[in-house]
Amino acid sequence: MKVSPSKHWRAVAAALGLAAAAGHAAPPQTVYRCGPEGRVYSQTPCADGKPVTIDDPRSASQRQAAREAAERDARMAKQLSDERRQREAVAAGQGLAGLKATPAEDKASAPVRKAKAKAAAGDPVMSPPMRVPPASAAK
Repeated sequence: MKVSPSKHWRAVAAALGLAAAAGHAAPPQTVYRCGPEGRVYSQTPCADGKPVTIDDPRSASQRQAAREAAERDARMAKQLSDERRQREAVAAGQGLAGLKATPAEDKASAPVRKAKAKAAAGDPVMSPPMRVPPASAAK
């Protein structure tokens, strides 16, 4: 049976974890490295396979310390990930640098920019249309 390297190492880690939980070291296990460039691992011998002995030379206290460190790191990673998600949720409703422009501010500033741009280009700035009273009202 051929096993990919990542699955193999997960299986080895699980086996070592079970052995450590039982309080004794696991006996060495032989795994065969097969395939092109030795990228496939197998528990049964294969053509052109090279045996690789898998064992954990650490003491029970060293394995326990490593397990505790991994659990602590996992808790910290989860906490940091949760904090990042909260910051992103708050920042999602904010504009650039946390500032929001109201629609009235956007509308008020737009004509001024256009008028300044026309004046700078040499075009005369036109005044708004004047209201002319109806002819009947002038008599």
